[in-house]
Amino acid sequence: MRTTFVSTLSLWNSSRSTLDKLQSGLTKANTELTTGRYADIGLALGHKVGESLSLRQQRAEIDTLTESNSLVIQRLKTTTASLDSIRENATKFRDALVGLPMNPPVENIKSQAGAYLSGLGGDLNTAIDGRFVFGGINTTTAPANGYANGTPASLKNLVANAFSAPTGSGGFGFPQSDPLVSGISPTDMEAFLDGPFRQIFEGPGWIAFSNASDQNIQSLISPTEKVETSTNANTAPIRQIAMAYTMIFDLGIETLGAATRDVVIRKASQILSTAISGIIDVQASVGTAQAKAESANERMDLQKSIFEERIGKLEAVDPAEAKVRVDQLATQIQTSYSLTAQLKQLSLINYL
Repeated sequence: MRTTFVSTLSLWNSSRSTLDKLQSGLTKANTELTTGRYADIGLALGHKVGESLSLRQQRAEIDTLTESNSLVIQRLKTTTASLDSIRENATKFRDALVGLPMNPPVENIKSQAGAYLSGLGGDLNTAIDGRFVFGGINTTTAPANGYANGTPASLKNLVANAFSAPTGSGGFGFPQSDPLVSGISPTDMEAFLDGPFRQIFEGPGWIAFSNASDQNIQSLISPTEKVETSTNANTAPIRQIAMAYTMIFDLGIETLGAATRDVVIRKASQILSTAISGIIDVQASVGTAQAKAESANERMDLQKSIFEERIGKLEAVDPAEAKVRVDQLATQIQTSYSLTAQLKQLSLINYL
């Protein structure tokens, strides 16, 4: 007969090894109970872990696009509000010009034109979080300089230079404030408005007023769809509105003869009518882009739900089963602590 000796140290080490495994298992079970997914996805899924990672990456891309679209939609809504203001002001002034009496209050309409011109610059300089919505891709610089604030030359300087240029160059040879303005014929004024004056607003001279880029922002609103999601201060309707306001504000209409003044007023009202239709077209484009972004978000929300369902089927754990494991492991750990305490009390001295 043979007796096998087991030391107290050996019993203590055995309990400690078991306790480490139990604590590791409890940590894993608690993680799964808290997160609702496997603590070690790679170990749990094996070869299917690639599918899980791919689904998560696609869902993350959708989250990024959805967040980006929220900013796009905010920019488009702000742009629409500013375009509404520009269109409403242009409509009010056009209607005021059309309804003028035979002897119009010239100083009054001139003052109104100046106020509307200043308001146009304010609307064009609308920004969100420091980003200007009418700058095209140049969102960091205010699009409108103001009528008299351009660098190196302002729009006001260009108009004054064109007006006072020699008659052979299309001008009148004297400034807008000169008494000789009263002698400008309707024919000469119409030629000036359709020639040198129009060229300031339609040609390269426009950069004296606008810092905007002609190129608009292109946004990826879904994994497969990119659309133009901004406008800029260089569009034809904006130029036309500025031109009409300037006609009334800075061509000396208070000094012009009645017939010539009527030419300026009639031309300004016609240009405003054309510009108002153009602004409506721009708003339609902006609205279409907003609708596409909102529709893309709705589609991506559905895709996200599908991805989450598939991810859940791969990674989700049964919360009830995880809770049972947590309770069992906690009980085993408490039992292990209890046994360890009892083993520590074993000593040969107690039996001598």
